Amino acid sequence: MDEMERGYLSDPLQGDFTATVTKVEDAGDGAWKVWLDRTLFYPESGGQPDDRGTLGGFKVVAVSEGDSGVCHLVKGTLETGDEINGHVDMARRFDHMQQHTGQHILSRVFVSLGGLMTVGFHLGEKASTIDLSGAASDEMIAKAEREANAVVFQDLEVSARVIGREEYESAREDGDGLRSRLPAGVSSIRIVEIEDTDSSTCCGTHCLSTGMIGIIKIIGTEKVRGGTRVEFLCGGRALGDYAEKHGVLTAFSGEMSTDWRELGSITEKLVTENKSLRKDRDALSRELAGHRAAEIGKPTGEIGGYGLVRKIFDSAGAGEVREMATKIKESGPVVVLFGIISPAPGLVFACDPSIPADMGSALREAAALIGGKGGGGKDFAQGGGGDPSKMEEALDAAEKKIREMIE
Repeated sequence: MDEMERGYLSDPLQGDFTATVTKVEDAGDGAWKVWLDRTLFYPESGGQPDDRGTLGGFKVVAVSEGDSGVCHLVKGTLETGDEINGHVDMARRFDHMQQHTGQHILSRVFVSLGGLMTVGFHLGEKASTIDLSGAASDEMIAKAEREANAVVFQDLEVSARVIGREEYESAREDGDGLRSRLPAGVSSIRIVEIEDTDSSTCCGTHCLSTGMIGIIKIIGTEKVRGGTRVEFLCGGRALGDYAEKHGVLTAFSGEMSTDWRELGSITEKLVTENKSLRKDRDALSRELAGHRAAEIGKPTGEIGGYGLVRKIFDSAGAGEVREMATKIKESGPVVVLFGIISPAPGLVFACDPSIPADMGSALREAAALIGGKGGGGKDFAQGGGGDPSKMEEALDAAEKKIREMIE
């Protein structure tokens, strides 16, 4: 099957065609592998997903390429020799064309700006990424987006051609943007060219001009194996992203009774106020913990000659209980064993440093009984999780362990 028979290469905007079935194989579960004498369905390759649509009225659920050519996985039965109609989902195809062409432009811009090569490309269902060979600063990312869109707005021609090995090597040596050496045995290669901008080896589908991309928007970056992963959206995806974010901003500004342009300063003010309120809350929480510690800090028993303060809280925050335990252990030679039932199971153990016991060891044993985790040092330990119905049993085990240490 040559390039003319692979219609997705010669005319990527065409989605309807007729073809003859040349081979079929049963794939099981009501699906058949189907080969044709010509096709407009793009097989998954080079980071670009495959096309979807119908063949002979049956749904095409996957398209791949192997030694026998382009294979269509069809949910239905077709026979060798059948003359059938094919229909490609052109909304999906055009989306992939926008993303893939945008990738070519972004990759070229990063080479121009910082010599950063694209070492990986993934066209995802919601967003696409390129992996760059080195670090890209925030300033470079912003400039790359501006320059990439400048190429889009010029509406430059995008074309493709197949050239022989000799022409390819000559163009590569002349610095025409072609970087990779051809593998041994490859006699020809397809080149995708963006007018006055880029030449790349590629077997994917692309827009016919850069203006068809619409817009390129970089939405995130992250460090990956010493390089930079750039996440981006093109065309319809960028429009959808803008519409979604505009809707969120409009709703938020409505709730705040302000223009969306003021949301940045208002949010900054709210964050500052929230930090102040949390600081005041923490101070009040510590003060309350001090009062509660005075209330419940009197020993409820003794352990190895030391006072024992033991209590299970039906409802309390771990921070508040930790504050109480700390204040009580600072008040004298006592051992503190606290359990929390709600909102989350928890254990807080503490003792005066002079007491010959290890709270971390006792807590690990208690936590194991309720199926929780935790740890700590000699005079303070904390844990959480597990079954709160076994809290009494857990404190019993901790008390026994501490008695053994002291006595």
